[in-house]
Amino acid sequence: MATESNAYNMSFTAGAAMLNEMHAVAEAFLECGGDWKLTKEKTFKENLMEKEKMSSNQRYFALMKQRIEVLNTTELDMFVNGTVAVRRLIVLLAICKAHSFISDFISENVRDCFYNQYEKITPANFNEFYNEKKYVHPELEKVTELTVGKMRQVIFRILEQTELIEDAESGILHRPYLSETLERLVVQDDPKWLAIYLYSNNEINNLRDLYV
Repeated sequence: MATESNAYNMSFTAGAAMLNEMHAVAEAFLECGGDWKLTKEKTFKENLMEKEKMSSNQRYFALMKQRIEVLNTTELDMFVNGTVAVRRLIVLLAICKAHSFISDFISENVRDCFYNQYEKITPANFNEFYNEKKYVHPELEKVTELTVGKMRQVIFRILEQTELIEDAESGILHRPYLSETLERLVVQDDPKWLAIYLYSNNEINNLRDLYV
């Protein structure tokens, strides 16, 4: 059974990958010397996330803060200063570190589909995963069908926007390319995170031996 400390955090339904918004807030965070109060003031005053409503700014800023806080200094620096392709990969890392439901879905279900040569994932894959996890995460039993649908929709959008799938409709899988620098960075954080990029267990073990 899930304990309070490892219960799934479902706040990811507030937004999908939000690459531009996260980059704007992360850049402001570094400019503000890692001070979240100053970062929030700057983000709202300059409308860095380009949202019209204060409620939207509040909701999205909270989500960006969750993601940025789980990145280490090197990851954050690479995210702010890297190419769009690198930012996309690190956004996926941040999302998975902040939301274990998504990392579990990718590393267990999506990766299984990829290595069993199913070529794509479908809503049925998500539903199967969700129903299995309810046995060990009772908090999922309390989620309404409407929210489950929203979770599925947002996760498929995240997979599309981070290019793990071709698009949300087809679900066709793609394994992303990680440079040696980014591979090393991920492994030195925790080799398990390579699973979200569809690395096999053998590859993860080999890179752990190489970089750790």
